[in-house]
Amino acid sequence: LPAFTEAANRGVAEAEALSLRMRDGAGGPVQGVDDSLLPRLQIVDVSQEPDPRAVARAAMLRERLMPVDPMRDRLALQQLYVLGPDRHAWYLRVHHLATDGYGMALLTERICALYAAVLGQGDTGLPLAALDAALAEDLQYRSSQRRSADAAYWRDAMAGMPAPAGLGPGFAHAAQDCLRHVQPVAPALRERLHAVADAIGQPWPDVLTALTAAYCQRMSGVAEGVVGVAFMGRLGSAPAGCPEMVMNVLPLRVAAAGTLDVAAYVQALSRSLVRGRRHGRYRGEQLWRDLGLLGGQRRLHGP
Repeated sequence: LPAFTEAANRGVAEAEALSLRMRDGAGGPVQGVDDSLLPRLQIVDVSQEPDPRAVARAAMLRERLMPVDPMRDRLALQQLYVLGPDRHAWYLRVHHLATDGYGMALLTERICALYAAVLGQGDTGLPLAALDAALAEDLQYRSSQRRSADAAYWRDAMAGMPAPAGLGPGFAHAAQDCLRHVQPVAPALRERLHAVADAIGQPWPDVLTALTAAYCQRMSGVAEGVVGVAFMGRLGSAPAGCPEMVMNVLPLRVAAAGTLDVAAYVQALSRSLVRGRRHGRYRGEQLWRDLGLLGGQRRLHGP
């Protein structure tokens, strides 16, 4: 426990975004680091319960579903549940305002490296990248010609955009929780995907994205679909090693395949993906405003 506590507290201290506090300013929302919000590890001993694992899971679920007010509450929390003398469960919850999935991976890997070092089983390695560098880079981008060019690209690309449609009728409101299903990919399907990608000359993730987009377009029953595609936004930039909220989701227009064969269709969508990535730093939330989609529950993209 002391070794992991030391590693966990040191790791979150390096991830300054976990200590962000939000407030309303005269010009809109403002964020700043508040050291009092550092999510230091809390020890929760449930080892004397009849079913410690079930008790810990229920407690983590309750905490995860509890609404967080970014103006008042902590954006991050970590707890270590003691299930027995040699069994523990580490719970780390971070609001999406503070970091994205990649940032969570950076943070957990860093804490595991620090833990191994405390136990004498490895080197501490390099600390997480500083938040200041990432914020400075973002500030520079927001006043740059590149951002203006990105904005112009997306306005042109979305001109005449149809109303995004989902996979079912109506409009689905954001839910408090989500359903998660894991389905292993059959080895034969994976091998076929890689073979097709090699034959077409496109990376397999882009092939899979194009085929999934085509599926969504067809199932929504519209002539042209608009799907949301994740853009990492980290490579070659200051946020690459910094846990923070960088991941972006931007629209991809998907026309019906018509007479195109699979190769031609995938290549066309792959080119659209490449063009979008070149301008992928422009925030989808800002584009949503640029296109006048505020209010009325209008969406920037479908699935």
